[in-house]
Amino acid sequence: MPEEVRALFVDYATAYVRGEQPRAGDYLARAGDGANELGRLLEAFVGVAPRAQADADTIALVSAWAEHEPPLIHLRASRGVRVDEVVDAIVEETGLATADAPKVKGYYQRLEQGRLEASGVSERVWKVLRRLIGPAAATAAAWTARPPAPQAAFYRAAIQMPAADAAMARELLAPERDEVDDLFTSRT
Repeated sequence: MPEEVRALFVDYATAYVRGEQPRAGDYLARAGDGANELGRLLEAFVGVAPRAQADADTIALVSAWAEHEPPLIHLRASRGVRVDEVVDAIVEETGLATADAPKVKGYYQRLEQGRLEASGVSERVWKVLRRLIGPAAATAAAWTARPPAPQAAFYRAAIQMPAADAAMARELLAPERDEVDDLFTSRT
């Protein structure tokens, strides 16, 4: 067995036994040419490893996901927290201006609905969410709702625009980034 595969397996198994939820896909991607061998090891290990008891939050998240409800919305609502309370807390605790609340609300609702990449959200925002919603907030946000069944698609021809015109249009339409954008679309 290649040393790299062995090291990845040990790292995965150790994290799993500690009660973490390591993502097999991440380890397989790091294994490169040894992915098949690592996959067989992980499959055998998970088949015999003791399973941790799921806590109430995890059960609720799985139930919400199975019902096609975004898990973060379910978790927030089950805590009796309103969206506006979350928005107000984010604005206040990150030092934003009150006028930024509508933009914060838009980003937060996209996060709840699984339409915003959770990994780009600032730790400052996660701190607020953990306080209001609980420690499972980041996990819930990472569980995007399952997509609906495919529907009929219709063809629509794209209008070709010269590259220079397209670049100018993107520049004119792209709003200037501000602190709210940075809180929700980067890791600061």
